Amino acid sequence: MPTRLHKLIANCMIGKVIGGRYQIVQNLGSGGFGQTFLAEDLQLPDHHQCVVKHLKPATNDPAVLQIASRLFETEARVLHRLGSHDRIPRLLAHFEEEHEFYLVQELIEGDDLSNELIPTARSQDGYPVGRMNESQAIAFLLDVLEILAFVHQQGAIHRDIKPANLMRRRVDGKLVLIDFGAVKQVETATTISSTVAIGTEGYMPNEQAIGKPRSCSDLYAVGAIAIQGITGIPPSLLSENIETGELAWRESPKHGFCKYRANVSDEFAKIIDKLVKYDFRDRYQSAEDVLAAVRQLPLANSLNSASNHAQTYSQELTAIASTANSIEPTIVQTMPVTPPRDITQPKLRIWIGIGLVGLISAIAVISTIIFTRQSPAFKNSVSMTDNSAISPDRSITTNGKYRFLSERAITDNDLADKSLLELDIMRNEVFARYGRQFKDPELQSYFNSQPWYQPRYTPENFPTDLLTTTELKNVQYIREFQDRSAQNLNPSKNIANDLPDSQCDYTKRLISDPNPPINVRTGAGKDYPIAGTLDNGIQIKVEVEKQGWLKISAPIAGWVAANRTKSICF
Repeated sequence: MPTRLHKLIANCMIGKVIGGRYQIVQNLGSGGFGQTFLAEDLQLPDHHQCVVKHLKPATNDPAVLQIASRLFETEARVLHRLGSHDRIPRLLAHFEEEHEFYLVQELIEGDDLSNELIPTARSQDGYPVGRMNESQAIAFLLDVLEILAFVHQQGAIHRDIKPANLMRRRVDGKLVLIDFGAVKQVETATTISSTVAIGTEGYMPNEQAIGKPRSCSDLYAVGAIAIQGITGIPPSLLSENIETGELAWRESPKHGFCKYRANVSDEFAKIIDKLVKYDFRDRYQSAEDVLAAVRQLPLANSLNSASNHAQTYSQELTAIASTANSIEPTIVQTMPVTPPRDITQPKLRIWIGIGLVGLISAIAVISTIIFTRQSPAFKNSVSMTDNSAISPDRSITTNGKYRFLSERAITDNDLADKSLLELDIMRNEVFARYGRQFKDPELQSYFNSQPWYQPRYTPENFPTDLLTTTELKNVQYIREFQDRSAQNLNPSKNIANDLPDSQCDYTKRLISDPNPPINVRTGAGKDYPIAGTLDNGIQIKVEVEKQGWLKISAPIAGWVAANRTKSICF
């Protein structure tokens, strides 16, 4: 996550001309050692736009500078070679200036897959409906694996395949693999060792987490994304099979705090299972092997790989434009396509490539208008100019897993099969959808990971009159249900206060797990060795939180999963 210093440095870069020709226009994001900017090439007609990656370590430590220099040179060499593929951004230039490094890349216009995978519907029994059916998941695999086959043939590993790094190119609907800042050459793995661990939780297998990625590590990520598309659940929230340790992705177990299921054939499930095996030796070892297996599936015969998927994409864009005023269906049968977003949005990742053809351009413009008129930003602007246009409670986002909390009164049947953690998330989602922030780091971390979440209010300044009568009653109902269910685990209060008079000590927590005892690890992740175990009701002292893990100093020093604990409130 970018720090205030990163933002300050990025702002200072705006307007600067580097390499004698590239003028920085906008900050696109930061991560690792560098910043990413939108730039204009002053030496080309119409000042053609491109992406500039600025590699600047935040230290003068010679060892870190050596790593930065090594990564830069490796990245440039591999990107130059990989850019010959139609669905990998081309490297336009790379250079060093004032002891800082710069990469200039082609910009691809489109949207990443993050929003495409957000479930927009649920079944009648409360399960999220994934945005991919089996046929669409097969098309996704064929599309991405064809790119990866080329990448791996060039002796490279991407190491950070995730929805945000797969762009749906607007001109033709094809997927483009971006952000090769994590590329690592296989042939130099012995010299570029494991000093730099790169990846994203949920999409990164255990061998990659300890700095030893392989080609099949990328394949694990592709399988994880397919699972997310089918189930509607991010892979970091999937449960594990208690007996085998493998991902329990086809249906959530009773001990899991997230409810999900996958409706796919056994033949397809076997391929996904092999993609996401815990032990890399049990996975497919090459993209070609996976492609061969996928192409044997009956549904694959009706697909023409990426070209057919792109055609489906364009047809769905047309459908969106022609049904702009229709009511959104309860259950989505086909994977909707996210309309283009405004380049001024903070979380934007637009990469502009070749120009749009006439028809696709017209459709994109229509889709943009539709999206803008439905977006919270548009609604807020209407509210500012005409206070009678939209009442305050209309600013709530329509996304979220538990939207029915705003629609009807709930009963015990809605809550009976949920763990204490899921009840906490459920209760606080009502507030989160109105933009409230949370004091509890576990809850804040969870909602920060939700693409629909837009924090606007601190806990102290949250206007409770935003909630409807139904929402207030449901929040209180869940709270009372939690008090009845918590039994001896601090029953008077639960994690994350939603009322002003409730206070919590977030440095002290209680172990609370559906399947105790929990493991205490030596590091922040399930792949680290076990240092000990703790039973429910044991109080722990928290030092720091990191990506869903808590560093504790008592009664055992180590790390525990945050979602297996609860705060002590009074």
